[in-house]
Amino acid sequence: MWKKMALIGAVAMANAFAASAVAQSKHRVSQVVASSSFAFLPMYVAEQMAFFVEEGVELSTVVASSAQAALALVSNGGGSAYYLASPVAGARAAAQGAGMLNCGALMTQNPTNIVISAEAAKRLQVGDAKLLSTAKKVALLKGLKLAAHTPGSSPDLTLKYVLKQYGLDAERDVQILPITFTAILPALERGRIDGFAYSSPVADEAVVRHGAVRLLALTNGEVEPLAGQLSITMVCNRDWVTKQPDAAAAVVRALWRAMKLMKSDPVRAKSAARKAFPNLEDAVFNAAFDANLNAFPDSPRINREQMQAAMDFNVKTGGVPIQVKPEDAFTNDAVDRAAKTMK
Repeated sequence: MWKKMALIGAVAMANAFAASAVAQSKHRVSQVVASSSFAFLPMYVAEQMAFFVEEGVELSTVVASSAQAALALVSNGGGSAYYLASPVAGARAAAQGAGMLNCGALMTQNPTNIVISAEAAKRLQVGDAKLLSTAKKVALLKGLKLAAHTPGSSPDLTLKYVLKQYGLDAERDVQILPITFTAILPALERGRIDGFAYSSPVADEAVVRHGAVRLLALTNGEVEPLAGQLSITMVCNRDWVTKQPDAAAAVVRALWRAMKLMKSDPVRAKSAARKAFPNLEDAVFNAAFDANLNAFPDSPRINREQMQAAMDFNVKTGGVPIQVKPEDAFTNDAVDRAAKTMK
């Protein structure tokens, strides 16, 4: 009898596990990214903490070769649900009638750092950069040779915007060199440049490995006009949000849980995210995580003011005005649905 009961128990347990597995993978979702980035930290935390699995999401990731390729994957018939990108990409797609819009905020600070070499910092007698005002830090850039990835890239546009905000002419007062991110650190090490504008982990590698000084960290909201800037969102397929609302809410809820963990228990969140960057040495990863921690919101909700500011930044940095109302470029439907069952 005991054997029979044990057999019944084993079968029941197996059925329970099977039912659980089915329940946990009821939403198959494909997301698109262009690269590995610290701007996506909540996504990595959610993955490594199994929040997607717990919300019933079987998530797959496609790495796109370009922004155009990524948007094509998210457009109707493309097969992917959303693309982690700039909200401007979502606004532009919405304006063009491409069946996409922003459906959740992931990062709400500009991810750019402005770093100068150890030699430049010594020459300029920087000392502790944290003791200097933002205006003084920007003034120190006058006459320097700075890299900013490629013309029109986010670091390039942000650097030029910051210079202008504090009274410097990007054409006359500094020399901006178009150096791709893979060549930035070698150029800094060889003295070809005095500094650069770029995001993590390149900026953190410069500080940790080369003794560079992080002059400005926009992730901390140091540049007031850009403080709180909506910079990374879920650019979603509109049909996915409306026709698969439970799937959209489940993804948003997993990301939201990660954001909450990053605020309430950053040590645990850091340990989880560490697994997503196996090739980074601990010192660089820790510096990058800490530098970006304040750049993520308490909630993935988007408001009209954030969307308007993102679209205005696009115009102020030379972009073509986007012919769409801010409120028509985003939706909080998935956020609202996720909020109903958030713990």
